[in-house]
Amino acid sequence: MSDDDVPVSALLGAAYEAVVHGQGLAAREAVELVKDLGFERNGTAKPFRFAYQQTEATEHGPQVRTVHATVPLLSLINPPSISIDSAKINMSLHLISQDIETEPAKAPTASGETPTTAKMPKLKGRIVHQSDKNAVMTIESTLKQRDLLASSRLSQLLDAAVSDRDSVWYLVLERAEPFRKAATELIDTVAQDGSKGKGVGVREWLQQLWELKEAVTDAVSAFRDGLPEKIPPLHQSWNARCQSLSWIDRHTEPEEMAALRRAFIAAASNVWQALLPGAQVAEFGPPTVEQLRDRFNAAVTALIAAPTRLAQLPERLHHLEGTVALGCTAHAYKQSKTAADALARYNETAAEIRKLWRPFAQNAASRAAQDGLAAAAESMWDALTPGKTVVDFRTTHRFNAQELEAEFSRTLKILTDQADRVPTRNLTQPPPLYKVVRVCKEVATKALATWGRPEQDGLAEYVIKELNQFNNLIDGVNGVYAPIEMQQRPDWWRSVAQTWNEAARQFWGNLIDITSHPVADLVCPEVT
Repeated sequence: MSDDDVPVSALLGAAYEAVVHGQGLAAREAVELVKDLGFERNGTAKPFRFAYQQTEATEHGPQVRTVHATVPLLSLINPPSISIDSAKINMSLHLISQDIETEPAKAPTASGETPTTAKMPKLKGRIVHQSDKNAVMTIESTLKQRDLLASSRLSQLLDAAVSDRDSVWYLVLERAEPFRKAATELIDTVAQDGSKGKGVGVREWLQQLWELKEAVTDAVSAFRDGLPEKIPPLHQSWNARCQSLSWIDRHTEPEEMAALRRAFIAAASNVWQALLPGAQVAEFGPPTVEQLRDRFNAAVTALIAAPTRLAQLPERLHHLEGTVALGCTAHAYKQSKTAADALARYNETAAEIRKLWRPFAQNAASRAAQDGLAAAAESMWDALTPGKTVVDFRTTHRFNAQELEAEFSRTLKILTDQADRVPTRNLTQPPPLYKVVRVCKEVATKALATWGRPEQDGLAEYVIKELNQFNNLIDGVNGVYAPIEMQQRPDWWRSVAQTWNEAARQFWGNLIDITSHPVADLVCPEVT
């Protein structure tokens, strides 16, 4: 067979294969066009923005309004998609031979049967040559543009998105106008009000309100321009500003101002809910009495939990809570005298707490909790009894190193003098109270070395440990020397013990609460 002898199946198959390959190339081209033309790199559909003018009938006559619209670009174009509707192949073929070829036998199946050998007809032919011309083979085909099923579905989704966006846009427009009016009324009223509350002046207050208004206005503009990614940060800005906003009138907001504020917040919330359904919208305004009381009670709990080591402090702090509760009840029933009486009781207890503080109860955590409670108490009573004085329960006296050193020197001298007065029963040993005095001197030295430094906050544990050693040594003196002296010289020993015990309590009382951590006394004979 010559080189022109070709299997007939190959001749026919090549033509049809070319048709199918052409259709596959068109499909791949459609995919590339959708990816490159229709979507951004982050996968979002590319927008197509335009504006048109719309005439509306109003009570003042026809009004022309410019309408801005944004649609996905893919909703305006059709990707190329062709199909082969028909194909006609003409050729002149000279049949050369016809053979019957048998395929190789296949292996037996699982059941042991041998499949029947297939017989395939094989035709070989030659395209007829015309004189001095190439072989003739003519293919006629009809191509049609068709919509891909996936493209049609994508168009449906994009059209639905555009329709939904339009409905949301009309909802946003419907709610934006009431917000603009509410914002204008509130800002104008504040601008005309000459009051300057304790928290912030009118100018700063107006600036804060204006920034809140702009957050909502910018969010509406972002939605109009097809930039939804800008809306969540603007919503977060609204919430953050509301949390930090200073209220100009604090607890004495006029009813007119309160109504305007509530209308402003409600209108803004309606706009945010249209833009971000389900989002939490923060509010602002003077705190209510209930909120102030919750804040006060939380501050009391925080101070009780702080490491103050004052045994009597929790009970007195709970008493403060009771006076605040009484003041809140009196305020609710407009009983100003009862509220004033409650403040008087609060001030009495606060004065008692001021006497409890010791230097080493003033660690960083304790001071922070004290400051938090003091601020909460001031706001609480400012709402319940405006203009009344609130006693600060924090101590106004802060030992400095020189004052503390002088106090240590005074008490240590008294302890040393009393130790010298106690004779020893064994001349090879120092007087029995010298060891106790040495413990006190070591504590004083370390306290002064760390005073005012960060390590001062951790010194309380050391003081407690040394106080326990002090108490153990006093117990030893009481077990050996005190009975002898009390029996031989009761009046003399009573004088020594009383002077010693008073100085020892003063020494340790400068460092720690001796109510919760008692100081052991030298036993003293009773007066008969």
